[in-house]
Amino acid sequence: MVLPDHYKRLNMHPVGRLDYDTSGLLLFSMEGELTQRLLHPKYKVEKEYVATVMGGRVDFDLLKRQLEGEGVVTSEGTHFAKLLHVEEVDMEKSRSILKEYCSHTSSTDDSSIEPENSRKIDMEQSLTNVRLAVHEGKYRMVRRMLANCNHPVVELKRERYGHVFLKDLQVGEFRECSEDEIKWAESLLHNR
Repeated sequence: MVLPDHYKRLNMHPVGRLDYDTSGLLLFSMEGELTQRLLHPKYKVEKEYVATVMGGRVDFDLLKRQLEGEGVVTSEGTHFAKLLHVEEVDMEKSRSILKEYCSHTSSTDDSSIEPENSRKIDMEQSLTNVRLAVHEGKYRMVRRMLANCNHPVVELKRERYGHVFLKDLQVGEFRECSEDEIKWAESLLHNR
């Protein structure tokens, strides 16, 4: 994404970041205190993601219990998330996503491709979209949590940051916040 010059001159900075292989919403701010409020877990600003996962059929109740009740232990500690929705991806879309996922690690067209983690991937498996929300943004936390629940992530997209939604913005596009989004952000500065 390339910001127009008039935005660059405003000394804007990103609010957090997205991992290299994660897409979606990234906020920019000129206000350091607001950035701190948006990022720090104690302010409980939800970040909503849609993760496309492998691992067979997702048992909603089991995953909800793992994410919300017990928490998921990773190398970075125990993390929690709110499970919002689970939906199977149709077979044609699943194949397309898996082909793209595997193209980063192999140039073969076999029905099973071995990526860097040495796990064979069944190109005929159906995938599932898992929508969840977190308050923290530790390095690859969503991916680690879902992998530790036996659902490795093949695609991850941030769709919401607090009251700001990605909506239909495409990769590389940007927009200014609406009045309601600005009011919400300002309200974070008034809640000590």
